[in-house]
Amino acid sequence: MPTPRPLEGIRILDFTWVRAGPIATRWLGSLGAEVIKVEWPLNMDILRSNRFTSVPGIEPSPNSIGQFNDTNANKLGITVNTRTEKGLDLVRRLIAISDVVIENFSSRIMQRWGLGFEEMTKLNPDVIYISMAGFGHTGRNHHYGTMGPAAQALSGLTFQSGLPGKPPAGWGWSYLDDTGGMYGAMTVLTALHHRRATGKASMSTCPR
Repeated sequence: MPTPRPLEGIRILDFTWVRAGPIATRWLGSLGAEVIKVEWPLNMDILRSNRFTSVPGIEPSPNSIGQFNDTNANKLGITVNTRTEKGLDLVRRLIAISDVVIENFSSRIMQRWGLGFEEMTKLNPDVIYISMAGFGHTGRNHHYGTMGPAAQALSGLTFQSGLPGKPPAGWGWSYLDDTGGMYGAMTVLTALHHRRATGKASMSTCPR
């Protein structure tokens, strides 16, 4: 009989997209969590775009993109139209039976849906809410969306690249997306430990 994995029995409702958030939930899925990735019927995760590399020998389609499949391994998937009341009702029902809700939108999206942390705890008093908003939930830029390369430039990381006396060279990869995903997974594990110790729900922000 296989040895149970550490997060078996934990359900994670995953609203993340592109890289940083999906990397976090990918690792949580590999630890045994049931991860349900939520996408939109007409606006799916942009890593499904055919401008990314398809798997050799397979006809290109939204399901054949190597980077998407690698980043979203170990997950279930659904599409939900959150612009309809029926779609939002389904999301509420899923929140009510999930241990963790995680997203990497800007700070305004979940509030726009009427699903901030206070509303979530009414649906599920034990819920753990992890927000990986690029600029967090406070400060003058918190309502903006961002990607890893932009965060690298604003943080000064891009300026540190290259050779002495030469202009910044930039980085060949979005390091803040991958490190953000690692810290996102660590935040979920910490919050689960906190809930086990205290029995309390929690909200954590994990900006890049």
